[in-house]
Amino acid sequence: MSRTRTIWKKLFALSLSAVLFVLSLGGCSNPHPIDPPVNSDAAQESKTEDHTMKEAEIWAEHMNVLAPFNNTTEMEGSSFDERLMAFLAGRAEGNYMASPLSFRYALGLLLSGAEGETKDELLRALGVESEEEWTRQCLLFNGFVEAFEQAFQEELERFREAGEEGFLPKDSIEPYMALRVANSVWKSEALDASFTEEYMENAVKNYAAEYRSFLPQNVVEKVNEWARIKTEGLIEKLLPEGYNADALAVILMNALYYKNAWLESFLKEASAPGEFTARDGSVTEKEFMHKTESLLYYEDSETQLVVLPMKGGVNMAFVLGDSRDLASKISKATYQKVSVTIPKFDIETSFENGEFVDFLKESGVNAAFDGRADFSRMIDTQVFVSDIIQKTRIKIDEEGVEAAAVTAIIMTKGMFTPEKPVEFTADRPFSFAVYAAPGEQMLTLFAGEIVE
Repeated sequence: MSRTRTIWKKLFALSLSAVLFVLSLGGCSNPHPIDPPVNSDAAQESKTEDHTMKEAEIWAEHMNVLAPFNNTTEMEGSSFDERLMAFLAGRAEGNYMASPLSFRYALGLLLSGAEGETKDELLRALGVESEEEWTRQCLLFNGFVEAFEQAFQEELERFREAGEEGFLPKDSIEPYMALRVANSVWKSEALDASFTEEYMENAVKNYAAEYRSFLPQNVVEKVNEWARIKTEGLIEKLLPEGYNADALAVILMNALYYKNAWLESFLKEASAPGEFTARDGSVTEKEFMHKTESLLYYEDSETQLVVLPMKGGVNMAFVLGDSRDLASKISKATYQKVSVTIPKFDIETSFENGEFVDFLKESGVNAAFDGRADFSRMIDTQVFVSDIIQKTRIKIDEEGVEAAAVTAIIMTKGMFTPEKPVEFTADRPFSFAVYAAPGEQMLTLFAGEIVE
């Protein structure tokens, strides 16, 4: 029992900085991937076989070198996460959600292959001094995932023992908790170049990444299938049908899946329809859940905040008003009796119009997107980032939360390719003008028409 209490104490200490701190607003793999790493490219098989075989030993080694858990509830917010969410808030329309955590994983896979100016710009944008610092953040979260899974297995064991001893009704449903992270690196079979040995080692060692391959004609189907499997069907399609895949060379992907129950569930009988006033003042009807209990609560002149605990040491914060500096405000929250009324919702968000690319550019990342891109640590040919896509979904009801995110960093072979030019062919009558504008007024030197 003392061992169990220690685990739960550690989990609670980490909980306020865990996954749903990200989800409340909208680095780096799962030590227990949903599926073992898969090698679908025979040309890479010999390079990745040893990495895959040693994966369990590698993760055990990482877990042993993790720093002791911090038992304080004080939290420090991530400037990267806060900047990303502030940026997306200005771009999103209507209800939306994003996953900074999923983006972190994908960026970690990108950083592992970067060199020179490209790497320096990424580090500055991520807000870290070194690649090692970013990796340590990932490994710390891996430790949380490990403890989460262990807590679930112990709860499941206690449930089954209670059932065997006759303390539970025969129709009792087994508890279920899931916190899974999956990473993968994809290469076009049409690409002659291979991933470097160093990159494959890092991808497996630090991210437990699977290796996959694709052809232009099947990449949409294969990528969407991977996303669907890793998110338990919550996200069915990442790439749209007809996605232009002709020049695709490399895809770096992360999938994040979470399902859990409230520590104290809402009674379904207490749920009832109610009015929700939108930002523009319009009123709609939603189904609201309600309960009253002792919860972490914070309030100031600009913010009202409540934290709903979930099993496994994860929490979800709900905020009315200003959500900036959220970590500090949660740290100041105290237990109070709170009457909570929140709506049930199911929202899906797609950021597929360059929002994440624009965020990185605004953060000072430029070389990765043009001919200066240096990913020589990743692959022995010139590639650059051409697109970043993220899709998320979250469902909340009386029992708990189910949420998922998939992020893909898409890389194209060769130098930067400009947009396809519009055509101007003067093969029919046209006019012309030779002009100057010395004083901001157009002065026509010569003008005429060619009609034959």
